[in-house]
Amino acid sequence: SEGNLDGLIIWPTKSALPCMNLDSYKLLSAKGLPMVFVDSYYPEFPGTYVAVNDEAIGITATHHLISMGHKNIIGIFPHEDRQGHLRYKGYAKALVAAGLPLKDEYIHWYSKENVEEDLIKPSFWRSLKECSGAFCFNDSLALMLMDHLNHKGILIPEDFSVVGVDNIFMASRSDLTSIVHPGEELGKKVAELIISMIYGDEGHNILFPPQLISRNSVKKLNTKE
Repeated sequence: SEGNLDGLIIWPTKSALPCMNLDSYKLLSAKGLPMVFVDSYYPEFPGTYVAVNDEAIGITATHHLISMGHKNIIGIFPHEDRQGHLRYKGYAKALVAAGLPLKDEYIHWYSKENVEEDLIKPSFWRSLKECSGAFCFNDSLALMLMDHLNHKGILIPEDFSVVGVDNIFMASRSDLTSIVHPGEELGKKVAELIISMIYGDEGHNILFPPQLISRNSVKKLNTKE
């Protein structure tokens, strides 16, 4: 019951969409209940959160592809997730900073419920054929894309380069270049933070910097390519 509740750890879902629990969060906050959001937060309720720096992730991943000679880079993000929006922002910033065009046709927003269908749309593959690399929102999406590419006879990294996020176990098994999600360390910080807030400390936001693990899913292009 609420009377026995000392604090809340919240993992937001569909964080880029209007928050349907906003009134509840405001009520609990007004009662002084400590709350820590994990990985993201709702813009309408900017509470204390612990997350990776998603904008910096987008910059780091895209810059890595650019530094390897890639100029036409497809970005694939979930439309309902604030993390996806921030990683898109970093992707866009990296392209602009490198003097490369930000093309609408190279930006693909998908629904988590329909991602398989989104990845087989003709419009997606028309855009992909114009590109030499992809920045994927996470490793699961990157591995899914790599599987589709393999089935079409498109070799990685010889024909196409891919970068993901999370550095899950299958990323290393698949030789996927990825950015680390420090799950255990992040979880410890969340626990330490909520406990300190329960004991009266003021909440403060924590952002983990990106760490790229370079493997063999990105080919270095000739500058003339």
